[in-house]
Amino acid sequence: MSKKRGPKFQKIDQYQKPEGSRDVNNTQGSFLWQYNHFRTDILTSLLNDLMDLENDGMDENICQGVQKSLGYFVNASTAVPKGGFLSGGPLYKEIEEFQITYVGWNNINGRSPELSKQRRQMLSLLRQKRQRISNKVRKLQFELQNNLDQKILADCYNAVGELIKLVPGMFKNLASSYGDYQKQSSAKASLN
Repeated sequence: MSKKRGPKFQKIDQYQKPEGSRDVNNTQGSFLWQYNHFRTDILTSLLNDLMDLENDGMDENICQGVQKSLGYFVNASTAVPKGGFLSGGPLYKEIEEFQITYVGWNNINGRSPELSKQRRQMLSLLRQKRQRISNKVRKLQFELQNNLDQKILADCYNAVGELIKLVPGMFKNLASSYGDYQKQSSAKASLN
């Protein structure tokens, strides 16, 4: 009597991507990781610093440095396709709205309690805008990986570094996130 065996299974290479796969590489140091770090850590740290600066606001030249970094982030996102009708409009439009709202926060000049309250309200809008960016980016990981402008993404981080050097000690949270980015990027580069 012969033993009946089940169907033969082929060993599948777990690292082999099926054709048409939407897998992404978000490993530390990858360009997608850098983009995600900017949206999660850098933008959140900026919001934390704005909360700390709520009573005073910032000088125009400092505001220009923040706008420059945000502008590069918008530009880095312009090459990213929408990702289908379910993802809504283009990603760069969401980031542009964040940038415009930031300018509104900074255009509140003065130190009165009423002006601090207005900045607090604008900060609340910035949080909502950042959340919208995060929601959209989560849906567009594949498109980001395959369409990011890597030079402009590097310019985003360079602008953050310039801003931190311009006013040491003002952006404590941002400086910490930027430092983490530099350490993690250096660690990845040393492995290559």
